[in-house]
Amino acid sequence: MTANGRIRINVPKIVHETIDGETVMLNLDNGNYYSLVGEGADIWGCIENDWPVTGIIEKLRCQYECDGVNIEAAVNEFISELLREGLTVPDTADAQGGAHWSCGQKETDITGKKQPFNAPVLNKYSDMQDLLLLDPIHEVDDKAGWPTNKPELKNS
Repeated sequence: MTANGRIRINVPKIVHETIDGETVMLNLDNGNYYSLVGEGADIWGCIENDWPVTGIIEKLRCQYECDGVNIEAAVNEFISELLREGLTVPDTADAQGGAHWSCGQKETDITGKKQPFNAPVLNKYSDMQDLLLLDPIHEVDDKAGWPTNKPELKNS
């Protein structure tokens, strides 16, 4: 982690979109894609909005029922996984401020109860790496069709 306690999405290598509460990310360097729901998608949204890690932890403490789960440890482990996968990188900018959560803001669901906290899970998929890494603009071949894999370089 950085001294200012922030990470950022590793753009332009990572593209992402959130649809109906699920966040899908694609690593353009290795072709892996990932999905997040629930607490993981909440954390991703905070990272996207430049929240410090301490602010993310405080938001989750206010928003979710802890039920013996150590939110701080779960968040730190999840953020470490995001960093290992290259989805995020330490934010070395000397950021000031940023979003902070104040308990009392939308802490409960429509029933008036906090949702139970579940440790965030990063779902990783590598089944489409070859397809996602194809470059259809530069790898066109009149004989083989479109697109084609890059030819292997041979030592002569």
